[in-house]
Amino acid sequence: MKYEALFPTNKLKKFNKVEAELSSRAGLVKYGSKLPLSMEILERLDPNTYLLQMNGKKAFAESEKLLEPGMKYWGEATHKRGDKFMIKNLIQQPQFFKKIQENAFVDAKKVLEAFATTSKTPFEAKFKKEIINQMAKASSREEFIFLNQLLLSMENQVISIPVTYDDRSALFQYKYRKEKRQKEDDEVVKSLDFYALFDILGPMKGKIIYFKNSISLNIEVNFEQSREFLIRNIGRSEMVKEMDISIRVVEDEIQPLYSFSQNNLLDLKT
Repeated sequence: MKYEALFPTNKLKKFNKVEAELSSRAGLVKYGSKLPLSMEILERLDPNTYLLQMNGKKAFAESEKLLEPGMKYWGEATHKRGDKFMIKNLIQQPQFFKKIQENAFVDAKKVLEAFATTSKTPFEAKFKKEIINQMAKASSREEFIFLNQLLLSMENQVISIPVTYDDRSALFQYKYRKEKRQKEDDEVVKSLDFYALFDILGPMKGKIIYFKNSISLNIEVNFEQSREFLIRNIGRSEMVKEMDISIRVVEDEIQPLYSFSQNNLLDLKT
């Protein structure tokens, strides 16, 4: 299914304008803002104390949750005393996110431009061709396997796009859905499920629904700070007047639409 066929072009352009604004503003956010923090656990010092790297600096932190050294997490930090912090609401970053950051090759702005314009060749076909071109130029087995995962994702009807914006990388996934009509005269409900992974916002998922010439946008995030950021920035757009938007925080860890095989991505010695 072509992206242009899912939503009317005039509404699609408005949606992508907001998406572009969010990507631009997200790239300008600095650590220390009221957003989830990205932290790497360097060492476990005692049952509740850890040495971690946060905002480019090492720090001591206490956590009631058992953390794994060498792994990265999103979470919230409050200063406790001296050089020690208390960290909470921790969510482990997917191991494949590091591969996304190392191998992202798609300019986010070009993706948005492709979505917002009508073309005889759908974006998915162009993206698949670009993946194959990148595979032909892959400089390592690891890079080749990563690109192959993108093709496997497409075979599972999920488009996984490793994008770059400013000096950051992110993952965006989407999958089309089209519900059958209950009755002959009923309108078809078209929707797009999506998942996004940003280093400064954490994971998010949602659904865009088009029904009876209207569009609704539902987003779920794991952090209240991420929700507030999205509300502030989406609220600045004129699109809000024409869309029903819902953004809420969920406790369960948000999962991708397509999970990259850890065996293929990480076990490169076999």
